[in-house]
Amino acid sequence: DDVGIVWTGEKKTVKFLNDFASSSSSLRNREDPGNDDSTGDDDVDGIGRATAIPSTQSKTWYDALDSSQEVLVWTGKFTDPTTHNGNGNLNEGYGADIPIIKTTSIVHRSPKFLAELLMDSEKVKVYNKMSLGRTDEMVFQKGVDTVGGRFGDGETKVVRNLTKPPMVNSILEFVTCMHARQLRPDDTSLLSNNNINHNRIPTEGYIVVSRAVTGGKWNAGETNNHHNGEKFVRNEILLGVNILKAVPGEPNKTELTSVTHVYSPMIPLMLAKNAGVKGAVDFVRDIRALP
Repeated sequence: DDVGIVWTGEKKTVKFLNDFASSSSSLRNREDPGNDDSTGDDDVDGIGRATAIPSTQSKTWYDALDSSQEVLVWTGKFTDPTTHNGNGNLNEGYGADIPIIKTTSIVHRSPKFLAELLMDSEKVKVYNKMSLGRTDEMVFQKGVDTVGGRFGDGETKVVRNLTKPPMVNSILEFVTCMHARQLRPDDTSLLSNNNINHNRIPTEGYIVVSRAVTGGKWNAGETNNHHNGEKFVRNEILLGVNILKAVPGEPNKTELTSVTHVYSPMIPLMLAKNAGVKGAVDFVRDIRALP
């Protein structure tokens, strides 16, 4: 599991992982009758061993996830590692009480296409129907393939995004620092849950990270009205990560793993989980629906 987070798979996700583990075990046993490498229930109770199967680059895994068109979903809670089992709820820290959402899916676009799409402010409305537009407020460096630039590798900028969800009177404002670069060989050791030879894992792909920007001229009070008088309400992407890994042998397909942790004062805490899951799944579906 990720350090400091306990993940719980959504019902459909756990069923998919159980079904996949069962079918994979049956296939192995048919090919090798003496094989007893079964996967127990404890391995698929949210984000156990079965969820690490993608890191072995199993073609059957990609085929199963792709053909199902499932969006696998987990919700996470921050935990206190000082408790005896590391599972005590952690309520300290800004946003620690807000659920964090993780999804994994297959998208029929190349990793580079998706990385450039997510970084292109002019194209936000293509996949985010609620967006009123996103502007680049400060560009540090352009080009997701930049290596050894003044600000390191990749592209980095601060953006302002305005959204108008249905049945909400106010306009939601996000001011966010975005960074995208190519995956590095040592990234796989951080992304994998398996004790396997990471040097054998293809690292073709990109990572896109988003974090809220506050303070100084980025304070919410600096701009609080839309041109037609509608009120701005500042929301924060506490953490947004998109891991875009190429599917082996299929350069125009991407294994997309997304982690989102968003604070919105318009959403009561009791509704944050459902709203977060819906938003994360809709994001993948909208990306898949691109013309």
